[in-house]
Amino acid sequence: MRFKNSTALLSVSFAALTSTSALADITADDLWNSYQTIAETIGGELTATTTRDGNSVTFTDAKLNFTIETPEETFSIALLYPTLSYTNNTDGTVSMDMGGDHVYTLMATGPNPETDHLSVEVLANYDNAALIASGTPDDIVFAYAMDGFTFELQNITSAEDLGFDASKVAVTGSANDVHGSTRLQMGDLITISDQSKISSLGFETQAFDTMAAKTLHSGTYNTMTNNYTVALPTGGMAITNLAAALKQGLALSATSSTVSSTSTTSVDLDGETVVSEKTTFGTSSGSVSANADAIQMSGRGSDVSIENAADHELPFDLSAKVATVDMDIRMPISASDAPQDFTVAFNLGGLTVGEELWSLFDPAAVLPRDPATIDVNLTGQTTVFQDFMNFAKMMELSNDDVPLELNALTVKNFLISAAGASLSGTGDFAFNNDDLTSFDGMPAPSGSAELQIAGANGLIDKLIQMGLIAESDAMGARMMMGMLAVPGDGDDTLKSKLEITEDGQILANGQRIK
Repeated sequence: MRFKNSTALLSVSFAALTSTSALADITADDLWNSYQTIAETIGGELTATTTRDGNSVTFTDAKLNFTIETPEETFSIALLYPTLSYTNNTDGTVSMDMGGDHVYTLMATGPNPETDHLSVEVLANYDNAALIASGTPDDIVFAYAMDGFTFELQNITSAEDLGFDASKVAVTGSANDVHGSTRLQMGDLITISDQSKISSLGFETQAFDTMAAKTLHSGTYNTMTNNYTVALPTGGMAITNLAAALKQGLALSATSSTVSSTSTTSVDLDGETVVSEKTTFGTSSGSVSANADAIQMSGRGSDVSIENAADHELPFDLSAKVATVDMDIRMPISASDAPQDFTVAFNLGGLTVGEELWSLFDPAAVLPRDPATIDVNLTGQTTVFQDFMNFAKMMELSNDDVPLELNALTVKNFLISAAGASLSGTGDFAFNNDDLTSFDGMPAPSGSAELQIAGANGLIDKLIQMGLIAESDAMGARMMMGMLAVPGDGDDTLKSKLEITEDGQILANGQRIK
């Protein structure tokens, strides 16, 4: 069901948000004070000129300014807002005027303002939009809804060469059926949380490089759901040293999902298309979280399709499909004497490529066209010597300074499967960071891994049949497998246990090979 009238939708959302508690009065000044508190907390300053007319309050010339100091230079970043108009309602709520054009300007200035400056304007327009704030000065809920919005990038200016013609850059976009709510809670930490839904979102970009090549990029996203929560320490923070703020409670968590999405890219040069790509996703989701312990990112996509059209460098169409894509990364970011856990996991399942690619090297279809899979899941421990989010200190490190060391690595799963053959394995290793000589500069490992190979001999036979490898080369590969592996439990299977001892010996199935 599509709500054509955003006011009706907003009424439903507003009632749901306030049904469990009585409303208290807030004013436009309470909103502005909360904005200023947040700005101060993140190291900025928010200023404006205030005008009052009855129950209306207007903030003009609003500006959020940041000063960023590094050991070498000082920069400033400013965000200029359009006129912000609020109405104090008789029921103790505040409504915001969302009509008309809204122009936001981002300005960055370096040590020499005459030569180090960049500015960009964003023009936004909201269709049949409404925003109502309610609650108390320390706990404010913003309920918002609109039939849609549009945005456009304009007036890019820079004193330096950006590598493209800024006057010809075009970025436009629009969204439909947007609604959600944002909550600001003031306390020992300032907590900002938001949940929103967007029926559809699309954008288009255009740019010309110094060779006059035109790049067009577009994207569409359908049925988007977004949630995020940010906790800010009231003691403030410096952008160049977020590590201190993390230790005081700075944290972020966010999730996002879409039902389907499409992106296209094309590059034209001298009237000829030199690149043409299209990628589509089915359902996809992602999440990110950050706190003093670690940063973690995960994502999942399904039913991925990639198409590249033929051009002067690629004389045939190229296509591929992926059933599922998964990614999970967790990395500690704070210095500690104790080892900390990390995770790196990636899965590419059900990969198939178009027959146009297969036909280049296997026109007779000797190799099986089975979907390929790559699945890697690694966990381990690392000792972090430097707070990664203390950017000022990280910039002081020399190329020889390594801010962490690897202590342990567990291969929970490793699988590569393609063309009728597969390699899989698991393993556990510890690393001696006091021994950097036994293995040519890397910490000396100790531990073991178990590997399984299936279909290797059959794959070698097919490669010989196709003429891609010679019998002599195949013999060398078979001899190597015979040295490192023993027969497995099934036909054309091998298995191997590789061990590295603490004194540097390497064993394969109990036989020393080093």
